[in-house]
Amino acid sequence: MGLVAAGGVGYPSKMHYQRIFAFTATLLALFSTSACSSGSNGDGRSGGGGGGGITDGGIDFVDGAMPPCDGVCVVEDGGVIIPTGDGGTTQCFFIECQGRVTACGDCSDNDGDGLIDNDDPECLGPCDNYEGEELLSGVGGETGEQCKADCYFDFGNGGGNDDCHWSRSCDPLEPKVQCTYDDRLLGGRDCPDTQSQLCEDVCTPLTPNGCDCFGCCTFPELEGMGPGGGDGYVYIGSESGCTFDTVTDPSFCQACTPASSCLNTCGRCEICLGKPTIPQDCFPGAGGSGGGGGSGGMGGSDGGERCPAGKQVCGLPGDAACPAASFCLTGCCTEIIVQ
Repeated sequence: MGLVAAGGVGYPSKMHYQRIFAFTATLLALFSTSACSSGSNGDGRSGGGGGGGITDGGIDFVDGAMPPCDGVCVVEDGGVIIPTGDGGTTQCFFIECQGRVTACGDCSDNDGDGLIDNDDPECLGPCDNYEGEELLSGVGGETGEQCKADCYFDFGNGGGNDDCHWSRSCDPLEPKVQCTYDDRLLGGRDCPDTQSQLCEDVCTPLTPNGCDCFGCCTFPELEGMGPGGGDGYVYIGSESGCTFDTVTDPSFCQACTPASSCLNTCGRCEICLGKPTIPQDCFPGAGGSGGGGGSGGMGGSDGGERCPAGKQVCGLPGDAACPAASFCLTGCCTEIIVQ
């Protein structure tokens, strides 16, 4: 899967990366692997992340460190503390994925929208190398063959490293124009009825709520637009440039059929792609449980829980920051796995 930048926005510059790697030794001594998390406390119940706008006021170099971030940065308690435009702060830890720092783990606002790393809903994981509007994720997810895919969200390309198997030719909606539907593949290795335990263990925790393991996702705007009046799904890897604003336009976001063998559904009390808010009764003390709870299927949670059992909630005002070595993905602290 190629890395696409729209209008020249999204990728860090060459100088930006030189600044990162020039200080690698210093940063690794200071920081544990984690991600950005908001320290701002607000009254609303909205926003896929908790951060506000980043103040463009230069960089405050402290203790000899030179974090490559946009805005006023200081080093405190082993993390980079970045004041936000709403008077709060965002704490960030640099993330290294297979020896390099990517756009969604570099503590920078690469696309100029005022949000960085996991506070930016367009970052689909800590190893995503594209922070711009297009949802064509800068993570691995293809096998090198035209129509075959493995886990879309795990950063690692090449078949066999996560044991997830899917062919775009399994989908009668043909979301990838080069891949003609072939029903003879159904039930076989490339279109299995179930995925392996390794695929479930590796890929489903990295898959955002509302998506299958192969980049076929639903959005609130697609409710009732699917076959038989069900939820519609689109392939976020559509090469024509699928964004949050174009999910209902098939010229940008091609319709797809989610792989039921590896699907993380979007529950009522879950934050999902394009769904940054949850009903008030999902919060503790308002008639809902509000915390991590019972499992509701592969990689998901039931309709009354924000996160599966054992996962910490995040991303809304008042939520605690995710611990080290985790990333706030659609409202749940997710362990960073590079496979």
